[in-house]
Amino acid sequence: MFYEMKKFYKTTAVLISFVLALLFAICMPILFIHQYTSCDYSTGEEVIISGLKGLKYQKKQLEKVSGNLSTDKLNKALTFYKEQPKGNKAYFKMEDKYPKILSLLTDAYTPYGENTFDVTRISNANDFYTRNIERVKEKMDLLGNGFISTNEREEVLNKADNISKPYSLEFVDQWTILIKSLLFVYIVIILSAILISNRLFSFEKENNMDIILNSAGRKKLISIGFQKNLAMITYLSLEFILCTAITTSIVFGTIGITGWNSQIQILPQFFTFIYNWSIGEMFIYYLIIAWICILSIAFIGALINSMIQETYTSLIISSFLMISPIFLRSSSLVSIAIQRYIYVQPINGISPLYFIDNLFIYQLGSSKVLSSCIIMVIAIIYFIIGIIFSPILFSRRINKKIQLTS
Repeated sequence: MFYEMKKFYKTTAVLISFVLALLFAICMPILFIHQYTSCDYSTGEEVIISGLKGLKYQKKQLEKVSGNLSTDKLNKALTFYKEQPKGNKAYFKMEDKYPKILSLLTDAYTPYGENTFDVTRISNANDFYTRNIERVKEKMDLLGNGFISTNEREEVLNKADNISKPYSLEFVDQWTILIKSLLFVYIVIILSAILISNRLFSFEKENNMDIILNSAGRKKLISIGFQKNLAMITYLSLEFILCTAITTSIVFGTIGITGWNSQIQILPQFFTFIYNWSIGEMFIYYLIIAWICILSIAFIGALINSMIQETYTSLIISSFLMISPIFLRSSSLVSIAIQRYIYVQPINGISPLYFIDNLFIYQLGSSKVLSSCIIMVIAIIYFIIGIIFSPILFSRRINKKIQLTS
């Protein structure tokens, strides 16, 4: 296995992608922390605080309202805001006394299709915890007839209704930084996966070692194929773990892990999401899904490479098959049925926004599940198919070439 792993570094592109993944793991969180801005409104004016100082200031501000987000707390904040003269001063005072409350009220009550909304139009916030259902209805209506079936609508609204309440309000801005950083890191790791997998079974042929391998016999060739697969799993898993650990250490080490038990609905633009997850649960599921999806993408490439045994040809084919769903998932050129399938392809598992913002309901046996579950199932199926059949195809292709040449 270690001999097979050494071959990876004989490809300059693989070595470069590994170095890039490490650089992204270090630089992306630092960059996003540096770009972060917060504002101090305590003097009645807007004072911008950037970088880590801004994050720490905003974290301290959120301590004023942290805890369960009750309707009483929301109504007090709303009343306070209405009592202020209209204009920037009202916004400044609101953000200083009740940080984040205004944005949550805006997310809850702004109708879809409206770019601006005057929060003072809200009489009270007593229905705040049913507003996500109304917003989800509006979201489905905007998608148009036929996009979400009648049965799906009922299931979607049921899941929206079953989200744990009341929300736990804490400082969560570091999670946005972490997720954005990991997305860039995982894109580079996928590049590693594609480069490695599409050379995994063509290496010997392109280096004229296939005749020597054939003398080992079919069983030995299959064993070599499994060792190649194990080497790829080990390499990509270690790269994934290392880069994830670096990025999370930088973010959590500098900002902390507050908000672990808060519902994902308090994250910016997550209010209408129907997953009943805490932010901590989302993070754990995200890591598992992303890891399995990266491996499944690698094994699709390995399967194609074992059949074709030509690096550049298999690279083009597997790249098209694995990456195209990102561009086709929302395309009006494909039918809804095809979109449903595209939405749950492994490439969509590298970012929570790619699957959490999906309202499709899928039938898995007797259960109705969301896209995150189906992405995992499909990724595992691809993984199993690749790990079983690529060594078999590898051995047969080697034998076939020798028979033809002889």
